[in-house]
Amino acid sequence: MINKYKKTKKCPYCDSNNIIKYNQYKNKQIYFCKKCGKKYTYYNFKNETYKSNFLNVAISYYNLGNTVNETVKLINKNFNIKVSKSSVYLWINQYSKICNFKKIRKDILKNYKNKTEIIESKIFKHGGKKYNFAFHRPKLEILCTNFIPLLKFILKIKEKCPNDFFNKNHNSSQLKLDIKPRKEGRFNQVCKIANFALEGCLSNDKRHEILKNFMIINDKRTIACEVPVWFWEKYFNLGISGHIDVIQIRRGNIYIMEYKPENSKENDKNLASKLFLYAYGLSFRTKIPLTRFRCAWFNENNYYEFNPNEINFSFKFKNKLYFRKI
Repeated sequence: MINKYKKTKKCPYCDSNNIIKYNQYKNKQIYFCKKCGKKYTYYNFKNETYKSNFLNVAISYYNLGNTVNETVKLINKNFNIKVSKSSVYLWINQYSKICNFKKIRKDILKNYKNKTEIIESKIFKHGGKKYNFAFHRPKLEILCTNFIPLLKFILKIKEKCPNDFFNKNHNSSQLKLDIKPRKEGRFNQVCKIANFALEGCLSNDKRHEILKNFMIINDKRTIACEVPVWFWEKYFNLGISGHIDVIQIRRGNIYIMEYKPENSKENDKNLASKLFLYAYGLSFRTKIPLTRFRCAWFNENNYYEFNPNEINFSFKFKNKLYFRKI
């Protein structure tokens, strides 16, 4: 969505007056805000000035395999504006450290001439809700060379997912584990891409969908989103199921990740419990040891992570107290 923005001396992101001229590119003045650290310029279309929220869409078009010229045509057509090739080229290069898929884009496109084969998706209707499962096939094949069972599992989900299991209310909230997660938050690459992807989002209802779609296209480590996972816990005779927001492969581990907005009502214990069960379930389905998994939740400002194999917890089930100690 593009917002009209009047040309003033205020920063279009935080409304601060503490801005300076940064440099020039292609005869356009670049500004820098000392308060929020954003760099920006003004683009005039049909005698009106717009804040360039749509630049993340342009970067996504490009990273989906379109040339710069094709990206310009798509932006101008879909947004009914007139943006130049030099502007799109500037955005792609200026934000390449955040949208780091650009580093592997060239090599991937050598083997995937058909752009429609890059991302595969399917909408699942589970428990009265829609989940847009998607995976990036080239990244899946490149990053999962040491996790072949995970690759095979994700490739088969579209045909093998037991929809009835999900619709019988076998969800992860049935078994709430008393986990005390580490609360040392930090700001990292995941936060940066979340912040960038959600800058132009004005609807809280769409934040999850926009972020996950943006990460799977533009983050070089994200292989899949909204991944259904399910298992039957024989010890308790209980079914567990859910959908993993984001799966990444980095540092030789599989990261099970959940986006948690700042205003989320879900507490950290319940979130950590859910993430542990997702990791446990995916380990069960793929036969990959739990030691190769990491669990994390994040938003635009903080990132928290824990190793599910090192977690002690307790939980009550049918009025009995159980413990798991490492």
